[in-house]
Amino acid sequence: MIKNWNVLKDREIIKMMIGDSIIKKDIFQDYKFPYMSAADICDFGRKIGMDNNFGKDKNISRAVFMELVLDHVIKENKVNLFFEELLNLKRFRNIREVDYYRSSNELYWDSINSFMCKINEILFFDKCHIEYNFETWIFSLIDDEDEVKIESEIINRIDKPYIKRLEEEITKTIKNSDYESCITKSRTLLEEIMIYGIEKKNETIKAKGNINKLYSKFKTLYNMHQNENLDKRINNLLSGFEKIITSISNMRDENSDSHGVGDKRINIEKHHAKLFANSSITMADFLLSVIVQNNE
Repeated sequence: MIKNWNVLKDREIIKMMIGDSIIKKDIFQDYKFPYMSAADICDFGRKIGMDNNFGKDKNISRAVFMELVLDHVIKENKVNLFFEELLNLKRFRNIREVDYYRSSNELYWDSINSFMCKINEILFFDKCHIEYNFETWIFSLIDDEDEVKIESEIINRIDKPYIKRLEEEITKTIKNSDYESCITKSRTLLEEIMIYGIEKKNETIKAKGNINKLYSKFKTLYNMHQNENLDKRINNLLSGFEKIITSISNMRDENSDSHGVGDKRINIEKHHAKLFANSSITMADFLLSVIVQNNE
């Protein structure tokens, strides 16, 4: 079962968010997030885009108010903004009142890290966890039952760091549900590997941006054209690789995040993105094997 951000509506997580539950305790002190009154939560919700009428109903609890905020941010895909505002340094201005013996800087970072760790402890029972980066304020919900794992022994050995990073970025796009970027990066990975192979042959690149022409030149340089002396199954496989190239190229041209295609845009599902990603990784692995074998 694919997880979604509704797991944040766990009552214990909400109680931590609004300052009712302990996020960390030691022998001296129990630590909580800044307390949020009903008015605070309503102001918070309006700050991240909720209707100005939010909060007019005075007969619901603070926890329910926060659950309504979560409903909004999940529906509007504003989870990153939600966490950025919830963990905003200005909200922790009175943090020293909790502990006078540690610096404000230490207390703040300890608090927000403890908060995220506590959330992940709770989400463990939902078989998921949150990965987060406090520099970019990007938060990703990782399904521990369906985590994308793209592995390539050869890519891990290649001496071009940019190609390594592309493989990692493809994985991240799927984790972040950015499926159109996944297609773009899948194509870029194949382009860069072909360029890498062509440069290994000391050839000039004249077809950057045209993946089909790059592949044609790559095949010529590495003698990958189908021939009658090869096993029929190998020829069929090479033909299949050409179809992968064409499919990734066409999908990216017609539907990627680099073009405004309007009504022609197709919603990309996670399983489609994984198919494109794994196809490009598999082919990249093969092309790198060809490069390594041919240049040894």
